[in-house]
Amino acid sequence: MANPIRFAAKAKGPTAALSRIGAIGRRYGWTPARMHRALARFADVLRRFDGRATFPITAVAVARHPDGIARYQNQEQDQEQRIEFAVHGYTHVDYSLFTEDEQIAHLRRARQILAQVGIEPTGFRSPYLQWNSDLYTALEATGFSYVSNQPIAWDVVSVPSFSHSRAIQDAYRLAMAFYDPWFADERLSLPRLVGGLVEIPVSLPDDEILIDRLHGGPDLLREVWGYILSHTYRRGELFTLQLHPERIALCADGLVSILSQAHSLSPPVWMARLDEIATWWRARAETVVTVEPLDVDDEGYKGAADDDRTWRIIVKGAPPGLTLSISREGTGSRSLDRAAGVVEKVKGGEATLEIHSPRRPCVGLSPDIASRMVPLLQEIGYVAEISPESDGYACYLHPDTIHDDSERALLAQIEETGWPLVRLDRWPAGSGSAIAVTGDIDALTWWDYVARLIGR
Repeated sequence: MANPIRFAAKAKGPTAALSRIGAIGRRYGWTPARMHRALARFADVLRRFDGRATFPITAVAVARHPDGIARYQNQEQDQEQRIEFAVHGYTHVDYSLFTEDEQIAHLRRARQILAQVGIEPTGFRSPYLQWNSDLYTALEATGFSYVSNQPIAWDVVSVPSFSHSRAIQDAYRLAMAFYDPWFADERLSLPRLVGGLVEIPVSLPDDEILIDRLHGGPDLLREVWGYILSHTYRRGELFTLQLHPERIALCADGLVSILSQAHSLSPPVWMARLDEIATWWRARAETVVTVEPLDVDDEGYKGAADDDRTWRIIVKGAPPGLTLSISREGTGSRSLDRAAGVVEKVKGGEATLEIHSPRRPCVGLSPDIASRMVPLLQEIGYVAEISPESDGYACYLHPDTIHDDSERALLAQIEETGWPLVRLDRWPAGSGSAIAVTGDIDALTWWDYVARLIGR
């Protein structure tokens, strides 16, 4: 097991690690009272905007202070559940150094501890966002349904309050090197199905980077979070905001600002817990969409001219709240923003509609690339069909026609088609994007934090 103090110095840099020691004394107390006040303040902000949050919590901290967490959980059960507790490790350690069997043992102990205070966790986030491939096998073996470990970094250095001093730039580069994130100019900020788990990406920079590493204030928080919200909303993607409850006193204004912005948008932003997002994404993935020509008889004869074909879209097994979008001919599928497209509600899990288009309104895939493209297109929401023939599709992808295989470039290439395309919308009830507020709880007291530093 890695030395936690040495690990922190590597992750943050020696100066930031020393600064962190001083911050611990201000943010934690000898008893859990200070953290309980922080959680209550956090919940008050959420309540103002009908928001929800997920708090991944280290199990040993719950074991040391079961009454406080149990009381809070019971209060939530008496109301609409706004707070979800997920697992943040049995102890706060680097799980990338653990074997599969060691991880299974830790996960089982963590679930047992949380169950004793009435929490049945379905999600997991690793300490330090560090993991290895064995973790996913261990999570499935111990009954988890989702994981939120994959960081995705947004290019926020252009916001006005981002300092361009050498020290700040060095600190930011160190953080990015440590987390090794996806980059949002290449990857889509969307959940993924990974085996039996839903992987939910978490956005960077988070509060720890902005406050402790970059020494930012309220303006930087508002600008960075506003930047990410505007981009995820425009792209129809997910903003998983990370705000540790220990920093709520420093970040409450920023949280109010971003939730206020999200609450004011139309189409709305879906504010959800991570478990709600995982449940939705899994149910959406089980939806079956088929496209059938209506102008072909049993012998394959086309009765309509190529420029006047009719297609039947059949949707089955859809979750409540799912909508189906169809772009208009000549506008490209960017019209799925609803300005120029058709939005069809899927009621009772099924829907059938007809559209006119010279081209089959789905994405055709060469068999050479189908294995890697089908999962991505399903996550995005497009109907994908594997065919060696390119003729007749609104969009056809072949190794020779793909200019750039980054996810965002591929999506742009698909959206450039001038023909109608059918797509399952990503979020329920016609929401334009989604935001998930999360906050890891590593400790409840100063003593918990000391125990964490020695790996307990």
